[in-house]
Amino acid sequence: MDLLATILTCSLYASDDAVVRAIAEGPSGKNPYFLVNTAAPADGLVAPPKTEKEAATRGQELMAQGGRLLLGLLEVTPSWIDAFGQSLESAFDPCINIAIGTAMLSEFDAECADKVPRRTERARRLERTNRRVCVLRKYEAAIGAEDFADAILLELSVQEPASASIEGAPIFAPPGARTWGPDRLLMPLPVALAPPAPRAAVLRP
Repeated sequence: MDLLATILTCSLYASDDAVVRAIAEGPSGKNPYFLVNTAAPADGLVAPPKTEKEAATRGQELMAQGGRLLLGLLEVTPSWIDAFGQSLESAFDPCINIAIGTAMLSEFDAECADKVPRRTERARRLERTNRRVCVLRKYEAAIGAEDFADAILLELSVQEPASASIEGAPIFAPPGARTWGPDRLLMPLPVALAPPAPRAAVLRP
């Protein structure tokens, strides 16, 4: 998996790819099968899952025991997965995980947006930093992971430039061969929001 290409293809938070990359490279360590139960101490004796199916099975077992889980690259919660109409197993698909996590980042970003225009370059940079901190604190509170925002800000401070190979973008996989991607991700539009059906041509005499 080309992480940067996956982010560029699947992220719904286009304004700050660096934050998305820092989350994916930080606590989850670029592991799409990352799974942690915040309700219990980590068990170092249990080997991490190696497939979507194995991760989903372990996740279901932990949820049945009352676990509070963070799943996949962006540490999304099961409630977010449900809200987007996806199965627990799909949380371990990199594209779906990134799309759902970045949809939430976009929501938090809108809540953090400062409508007052900034007049100097220094003020604009300061506003960007404060907004990043605000977004990450909201994400931290939503997933219930202590010190998450500080860990991501530290990751950002040491982040090095990276490049992506467009061939590594998952959107190039044939749609029939995948269950993820922007064209297959979210719930269908309600009927009221769906585009109108084309009208039949009327022949005039």
